[in-house]
Amino acid sequence: MADRYGHVECRKSEGAHYTPAKLSEFVSQNIISKLKDKKNIVIADPAIGDGELIISILSSLDSTEQVKVVGFDINEESINLSKSRISRYYPNVKLELIHGDFLDYCINCDLKKSEIKFDVIIANPPYVRTQVLGAEQSQFLSKNFGLKGRVDIYQAFLIGMSKCLSNDGVAGVIVSNRFLTTKGSGALRQSLYDLYHIHSIWDFGDTKLFEAAVLPAVLLFSLKKGNENITTEFRSIYEVSDKAEIFAETPVDAIKSDSPLVRCASGKSYLIKSGTLDYDSSPKDIWRINDSESDQWLSDVESKTWATFGEVGKIRVGVKTTADNVFIKESWLDVDVDVDGLEPELIKPLLTHHVAGRFKQSEIETKYILYTHESLNGKKKAVDIEKYPKSKSYLESHREQLEGRSYVIKAKRNWFEIWVPQNPDLWSEDKVVFRDICEEPTFWLDDKGAIVNGDCYWMINDFKKDEKNILWLILAVANSKFIEAFYDAKFNNKLYSNKRRFISQYVEKFPLPDPESEISIKMVQLAKSIFNESNISKRKEKEMILNELVWEAFDLPQPNS
Repeated sequence: MADRYGHVECRKSEGAHYTPAKLSEFVSQNIISKLKDKKNIVIADPAIGDGELIISILSSLDSTEQVKVVGFDINEESINLSKSRISRYYPNVKLELIHGDFLDYCINCDLKKSEIKFDVIIANPPYVRTQVLGAEQSQFLSKNFGLKGRVDIYQAFLIGMSKCLSNDGVAGVIVSNRFLTTKGSGALRQSLYDLYHIHSIWDFGDTKLFEAAVLPAVLLFSLKKGNENITTEFRSIYEVSDKAEIFAETPVDAIKSDSPLVRCASGKSYLIKSGTLDYDSSPKDIWRINDSESDQWLSDVESKTWATFGEVGKIRVGVKTTADNVFIKESWLDVDVDVDGLEPELIKPLLTHHVAGRFKQSEIETKYILYTHESLNGKKKAVDIEKYPKSKSYLESHREQLEGRSYVIKAKRNWFEIWVPQNPDLWSEDKVVFRDICEEPTFWLDDKGAIVNGDCYWMINDFKKDEKNILWLILAVANSKFIEAFYDAKFNNKLYSNKRRFISQYVEKFPLPDPESEISIKMVQLAKSIFNESNISKRKEKEMILNELVWEAFDLPQPNS
C-alpha cells in the first residue's frame, strides 16, 4: 500500500482526500445496481487520484473485457500512480488517463458534441473553496457552470457531469454533506434537482470515514428525463450515546442496516435514519429526511407555532475585523499611544464564544474591541478618526498591516475600518447572543450594549415590538432539549462529537409558542429567574422545570417520559 499513499501531502494541498476502500466498494456496488446491461462500458473518474474508486468498480463488474476507463487528474504523479495500480490488477482494461482538468473536458463536451460520454462516473472530487481558488477561477466556474455565491470546486464537478454523462448513465459521487443544509448551497441544490434523477442520498455524518475533517455524503444519480415522478431514498448515520445491541463492522455496513441503532467495531453506536428526500417549499431549501415519524412530529410542532425566531428578528453574525490582533484585546491598559492617557477612546466590550453561557454570559473576562463605526442620521459610517487622537495614534502604529487589506481599499473604505461592523445603532438594544458550534444550545441575553464578535450570532426584536418579553421566550425555547429534538428532526445535521451548528438558516426556523399563553408567561418568568440566579444548583433545577414547560407549550411528550 506504500505506493498508494506516497504523495498524500501534495494531494491535500489540492483539496484531494483519498477514498477509504470500504466507501469505494459501497459507491461502486450501488452504481452497478442501477447500471443497465451493456456490452461496452465507458467509466470515468474526474479526479482519479490513486485509482481506488476505479479499481473498486472494476472489481464489482462481472467482466472487464469490454470496459474502457477514462481518468482525469491535474497531478501528474497521481496519473502515474493510478495507471500503475489499475494496469497491475486489470491489464485488459482499455485505459486513457488524461493529465488535465475534467472541467475543461465538460466544457468541450458541451460545445463540440464530439467528446466521449460516460456510462459510469464515479468520483470523489476535490474540495477547494473560493478564497483558495482566487477570484478569476471562481468567476470562470460561475460563468461556465451556473454557480452562485461562495463557489467550491466540487460543485462545478457535480454540474459538469451533466454535460458528459450518457443518457442512461449512472454517477456515484462522494461530496461534503454541507451542500445539504447550508444557505449558500441553495442554488446548487436547485440545479441538482433540475438536472438529475437522484436515486439515493447517504449522509455519513460524523462517522469520520476520512482523516480530514470532511463529513461525507454519497449521491447516486442519472440524467433527468422529462417531468418524471422522482422519489429519492435518503439515509443518514450519526453517532449517539445510546448503546446498541445490533452489530455492524463499519459505519458503511451500518448505514445499510434495517435497525435504527447499530454498534460498530470501534465501540461507537450510531443512529440510522431512513426515508425519502424532503424540503420545505422549494429544492433550494434545506434537504432533509422525510420519515413518517419525524414528519408527523414536525407537523405537530408547526400546529403550535405562533412565529419563528426569524419572524421576530433577523439573525445576524457578529463583526469581522479581518485584523483581530489589531482591533481586539483582553486589555487595552498597556497599549502604547503617543497621546497622554492609556486606553484609546473607541474601546467597547466584545462578546465572543469564550464568554458564552446559557441564559446569561459566563463570568469569564470580556474582551474589548476598538470599534471604528458610528451612525449619523440613521446611516452607518466610519468615525472621524481625527476626533479620537489616542485611537488614531494606536491605529497609525499598525497602518502598514491595515492598509495591506487590499479589499478594504478597493471598496473605497478608510484604511482603519473594521471590515464588517454591522449596524452601530443596534448594539445598544437588548439582544440574544449564541454560539455557532456546540453540543447543547447556548443562548444568552446581553443587556449591556456589548458588540458581538464574528464567532457568534445575535438577534434583536426587529419585528414584534409589541411583545416586550419575546427575547426571554426565545431564550426559554432556544436553551431547551425540545429545540435539540427539533434541530435533529428538521435539519438532521451534526458535526463531530455530537456537536450542532447554530447558524442563521437553522435558528431562523426555530418555533415559538403563543407568548400570551399561560405556559409561555411562566416560561418568561422562569427565564428571567434563571438569568438572575447566582446559585448554580438552583439554576439547574429551574432549567429542568423550564425544559418541561417548553415541551408542554408545544403539546408534545418528552422522550422517555
